[in-house]
Amino acid sequence: MEDPGFGGLSVGALWSNTGMGITAAEQHDRTVVDDLDPSGVLARVSEAETAERRAGLAKLELALQWCVLHPASPDTGTAVWGDAGLPGLDGSDEHLGGEGCPQVAAFAPEPFAAALGVSTFTGMQTLADALDLTHRLPNTWAKVRNLTVAPWKARRLAQATHHLSQQAATYVDEQLADRIDTCGSALIDRIVTQAAARFDPDPVELDEQEAKLSWNVHLTHRADGSFAGTSHLEATGDTLAFTKLYDLVCDHAHHLAELGDLDPLGARKAKALGVIADAQSQLDLFGQAPGESPPVRRPSLSRTRLYLHLTPSDLIDPMVPIGVGEVEKLGPATSRRIKEWLGSSRATVVPVLNLDRAYSVDEHDPPEWMRETVILRDRHCVFPWCRVDARGCDLDHITPYVPIDDGGPPGQTAATKLAPRCRRHHNAKTTGRWQYQRHPDGTYTWQGPHRACYLVTPLGSQALPGRADTSALSGPG
Repeated sequence: MEDPGFGGLSVGALWSNTGMGITAAEQHDRTVVDDLDPSGVLARVSEAETAERRAGLAKLELALQWCVLHPASPDTGTAVWGDAGLPGLDGSDEHLGGEGCPQVAAFAPEPFAAALGVSTFTGMQTLADALDLTHRLPNTWAKVRNLTVAPWKARRLAQATHHLSQQAATYVDEQLADRIDTCGSALIDRIVTQAAARFDPDPVELDEQEAKLSWNVHLTHRADGSFAGTSHLEATGDTLAFTKLYDLVCDHAHHLAELGDLDPLGARKAKALGVIADAQSQLDLFGQAPGESPPVRRPSLSRTRLYLHLTPSDLIDPMVPIGVGEVEKLGPATSRRIKEWLGSSRATVVPVLNLDRAYSVDEHDPPEWMRETVILRDRHCVFPWCRVDARGCDLDHITPYVPIDDGGPPGQTAATKLAPRCRRHHNAKTTGRWQYQRHPDGTYTWQGPHRACYLVTPLGSQALPGRADTSALSGPG
């Protein structure tokens, strides 16, 4: 695909999942490795470990230099963890480094992360680790620099102490710097906890009140497309209440076994949660006492929302063999499992959307069908390496919208002219630091600071060689 907006650079051929060819030097190294005896393998492993430590050190030193080159100022603003592309961080004004670290300019992490080929959050973590090691854990940092401590172990310590005061971090550094390369995570956690209690003491009652802020229930679905109808429920809360709930779960699991359920105990416990959650299921399970009126069936009170993609024949036609539909954001599910879900829940059926629908409107905000089209088409934020789900993103006009009353052309709002962008990366484009365009094949080309260029496709993101011509790219908006 020739794109005149990028100086004749062909980007369509780069939408390929194949790797580059093996160089002669790499082939030589492969041959040498194949010829090694056990002693030679061990020697080369040691060399590889040293090389890996050097590479990890270089990455941290480059991250530190990037922070030095981008100090925060009243003009630049300050990079914070809030709106970093992860749930629960919106609105957080915590700076990248811990207490005592210099502040970094806003939007400095994006180009650094893109150059690493990672998400913005992962790039921010690398910058934060470099700052914390340099300014809060100097003894550990010195050992990283002389290659006696593996960088990944030092980064783990930096993240474990990030929330501590500077004094507490110094204490941990003094206690662990000489043994961080050999100690396990249990010792690190114990020393960090001791430091927090010694230098940041709080009354037990205050600790209990603050602990309540962490009480929550998280439902996690696998995002790799292989969830197989199974998800993970994690809860943190009151010890007594959870003990009572666990006893109730075990009691239900035992009752299921008495009724003939042959599944393992763990599976019966998991099913017991569903029984407890569904009042009608409890009536069906335990029946009615003699002399009582038959229970009245009630619809489920749950408000679970799943986006299922499949054809009506998969559910209705008894002659159709078991097919596979898709649960949006999760992955494939058999039509049999989907039937089970629909049989015990309220369902809303919507017609299939034509993702190639070319209609446009003159209003700034797209109609609901158009928004749904863009969400289903792109699935996530289209910034390089960003995976924030499209349903939580803004819909951005790739070319800034100009109101009709101000002379703007008609038909500015169309699915082909919109893209989902998480709030952080929407702001990055609005400030003019990043520009992008959408190609007819559905791929996106981005250009960031220093003219670095990236291609985003349904298969992922990758850096483009050379530098792009900015004439065809969208500006702030």
